[in-house]
Amino acid sequence: NACALVSAVCNLPHPAKEATGGEDAFLLGPHMIGVADGVGSWWEGGVDPATYARAMMHAARNSCSLMKLEKELHPQQVLLEAWHTLQRAGVIGSCTACLVALHPHRAELRAANVGDSGFIILRRNPSTSQSTLGTLDAMGAAKSRRQYHVAFRSPQQLRAFNTPYQLGRAPDDKGDGSVPDGRFETPHDASLTRVPVRSGDLLILATDGLFDNMAEDQVLDIIEAEHERAEPQLLAQRIAHRAKELSLDRDVDSPFALLAKDNDIMWGGGRPDDITVVVGRIVEYAANDKTPESFVAYAGPGEPPEALPQRPGVEEQ
Repeated sequence: NACALVSAVCNLPHPAKEATGGEDAFLLGPHMIGVADGVGSWWEGGVDPATYARAMMHAARNSCSLMKLEKELHPQQVLLEAWHTLQRAGVIGSCTACLVALHPHRAELRAANVGDSGFIILRRNPSTSQSTLGTLDAMGAAKSRRQYHVAFRSPQQLRAFNTPYQLGRAPDDKGDGSVPDGRFETPHDASLTRVPVRSGDLLILATDGLFDNMAEDQVLDIIEAEHERAEPQLLAQRIAHRAKELSLDRDVDSPFALLAKDNDIMWGGGRPDDITVVVGRIVEYAANDKTPESFVAYAGPGEPPEALPQRPGVEEQ
């Protein structure tokens, strides 16, 4: 049997950016989910960092809708089409981005990630009589006494400490968008992942506001404190709000603080930031189940930027 993804999102802006909704964006759909994180330094040049991230997720949603009849969404292909749309529209700014989709015919997850957003897959620990898939999966299950363990974690892409790969366009780029700007990456630079999954796995996809402030064990603590069948919306809210609490704590040794010290940078406590968490539960469905005739998805927060053209044939939520 193939698998389906039941997902929900919690988006918490930086405390100083609550009025504008922050600079993260997300995509929620029946076949694909994604997050994007606008690079905050664009404020210095008078550019709203949220614009590029939101445009990227809205364009990804449109690309998914136009590809819906293929019933197979390739994350890198969707990201590439969305990036080309922003290039042609001349949208200024930059963002990190991560798109994740399930294979329509087998239990496999595929992802394309540019930068330091990312995801982890949580899997129930098997009994000693059961086998495990993958080296990381087997090691995690063997060492853990928990109900769940981290079966997979996506790699980050960094140019240097706190300088992630990013998709973008600068104001001084006067071309038609057909020639990439060497100051930024393109979807061709994305880290591509294919991972076997199982019914019951939990997918935690998030921007760096989560991973900078919460260690994996702390995420597991929240998952295991809830009922086994807790709704993804509840889990996303619990994780995101806990990450926000930790980001404002000046006394914790956050993952960001530990990494900063490894790079000879003194940093204490959490790192306040926008925090976007998407939790997806992977479930089985029969091969003869009908695929939805239309792709109804939501990208947010807010409306698509005016510079982004609305593509024909896109279903509205």
